[in-house]
Amino acid sequence: MARNRASRPSRYSRSARLGELLREILASELALLDDDRLELASITGVETSAELSQATVYISVLDDEAASAALEALEEHRLQLKQAVAHSSAVRRVPELVFALDPSISAGERVDQILRDLAAEDE
Repeated sequence: MARNRASRPSRYSRSARLGELLREILASELALLDDDRLELASITGVETSAELSQATVYISVLDDEAASAALEALEEHRLQLKQAVAHSSAVRRVPELVFALDPSISAGERVDQILRDLAAEDE
């Protein structure tokens, strides 16, 4: 007897599942790229639009100079990365990839700095 998909609850939304799949594929492909500008870059997450036509790929890089170079390198390798997604997944249409720095990294650094400042005031 065939299962009815509508009666089975989904643990994650479709866009969240696609985002996680894209993160895994792109992280693997990033390790294979032979580009010095990407040595210190890592993919921290992927958010897909509701209609699954666009995916924002968040990256983390150790310093600001390397960040702009890494974003430039990812733009240059965009087609190769989209092809890797097409070959490694069963999606009908590969979303347009948009690369951005992960804002949570800088927010975490800001909180860390505030905590250090407060600790220094207490001493």
